[in-house]
Amino acid sequence: MKKILPLILLLFISSVGFAQLKLDVKASLNNVLRYGSGTERNNDVAYGKEYFENLTDARLSVNDIIFGMRYEYSQPIEYGVNFKGIKKRFIEYNNVKDGLNVRAGDYWEVISRGLTMNVFEDRTQFYDTGIDGVKAFYKHTFGDKHPVKVKAEVLGGTLAYNDFADPTRVEVYNVRDGNFEISPFKMLNIGTNYVYAYGTVPTSSDTTSIKAYLPEGYLSFNYNNLQFFASYAHKQVTTAPNTSYPVPISAKGDGLYSSLSYSMPKLGITLDYKNYRFDLTDPDNRSNDRPTKMLPFQNPPTVVKEHSSTLISRNPHIVDFNDEVGAQVDIVYAPKDNITFNVNAAVASRHYDYSKTTNAGKVVYARIDRSGNYMPSMDNQFSPYWELYAEGEYYVNKSLYTKLAFDRQNAVTYNYVNPLASEILKVNTIPVEVRYSLTKDYTLKFIVENQWVENNIRVGDKTYMNNLVSVSVSRSPNISATVSAEVTNDNEEPTGKKSWYLGEVSYKFNSTNSLTVSYGTERGGLKCTNGICRFVRPFEGLRATLSTKF
Repeated sequence: MKKILPLILLLFISSVGFAQLKLDVKASLNNVLRYGSGTERNNDVAYGKEYFENLTDARLSVNDIIFGMRYEYSQPIEYGVNFKGIKKRFIEYNNVKDGLNVRAGDYWEVISRGLTMNVFEDRTQFYDTGIDGVKAFYKHTFGDKHPVKVKAEVLGGTLAYNDFADPTRVEVYNVRDGNFEISPFKMLNIGTNYVYAYGTVPTSSDTTSIKAYLPEGYLSFNYNNLQFFASYAHKQVTTAPNTSYPVPISAKGDGLYSSLSYSMPKLGITLDYKNYRFDLTDPDNRSNDRPTKMLPFQNPPTVVKEHSSTLISRNPHIVDFNDEVGAQVDIVYAPKDNITFNVNAAVASRHYDYSKTTNAGKVVYARIDRSGNYMPSMDNQFSPYWELYAEGEYYVNKSLYTKLAFDRQNAVTYNYVNPLASEILKVNTIPVEVRYSLTKDYTLKFIVENQWVENNIRVGDKTYMNNLVSVSVSRSPNISATVSAEVTNDNEEPTGKKSWYLGEVSYKFNSTNSLTVSYGTERGGLKCTNGICRFVRPFEGLRATLSTKF
């Protein structure tokens, strides 16, 4: 970072100019304070839980130069490792006119659709794969009559990934990336990306040093109402010998993603396809800390629908980027201005089945070849997943809005040790939403969700129901209050509870400053965003979030 500062300062001086010092100075400050106090549960064990987190992001721009930093005070933090001090900082030169951008410090970046490079932060998931280093890109258009657009980018730095399942486990990578894109004519864009990284991957008993090489090629094509995108990435990881892996490993994998969209008035159709084989391994070698797995700076498209429904989101499909093939089709149809229909269907599975044998008392798995491994299989041994979602929205008039949906999820988790103990989960959910404007300022919103679950490996009843009711009243533009209740007849609920009640009030002081306070019980469960899934433990107590922006 020290080496790049003189260059940025030189660029700054030239942009300002000695003849005329015309300074365009802007400053902004964002602050988020989060507090929680109550009881958290781990199965049937309850214990006190308190957190206090404050994040302050400051930014100062002077002409084409931007300075930024984040001060964090998280003691105690809700999830992760306590921290007090400057967490992020950067200096950036951004000349829009010349198409040049240089940044030193902390940054996030996504290239293409993320098959080889997609680092981002999601505070709701307590997930951060940001890089501390340098990045620079340049874009330019050559020619006027037949313009050709080019973009080149290089980046490098250090990535420290904290495993949110075990915050004390940290993977550290030094990453180098080079990217180039060219658009020879308006309808076509072609790009290539290459990532080289070396780092350390700790396991429960050892730490493995690795080197990774990831080339990628992609293209997009747009013609009238048709859009097509495709990207292919190769991955090779080599390990240095240690106690856990005395013989060096050279593991290869790859990934393919493509998307085809067609749109016309009142109708839009999108078809996505994924074939992720970044680390095909035997059933007994699928731990999340293996050194040959998909690396933290990768994050391809999930090719499954992300839901806003509370109950549907409780059973998310956890995408296995190392071994998953699947597809998704999404259709949006609006026959009238006040009516919209959405249908989404997704299917996915592993690529191969495995046979189990015993050699000298040791269990050995052998892959069974499958000629159609480029398509998902619905046989149980491939751990298939499929989902069908249908939704209709209807604006009855200016005051009344309704939405009705149906979702069906089928998921199999195959057990190679005991196939009869394989889990087969079938979930049907019907969410209903109604919004009614009482006056110009006051609005009522009702949400009712009913869910029927069937799980074959349960000890007692194989089926149970979940129900959710939520009532909200809001006064535009600054205040809203919500009360929600969730009940279940699940006799095997891990916490032993059958009902959860939560109240929440939100107040906007103005368009950029707000306070949200909630109190009650939260059921917890899996929470997934952008393919990143984390288990949220049940919580009972007070939560408050104060957001300010100046």
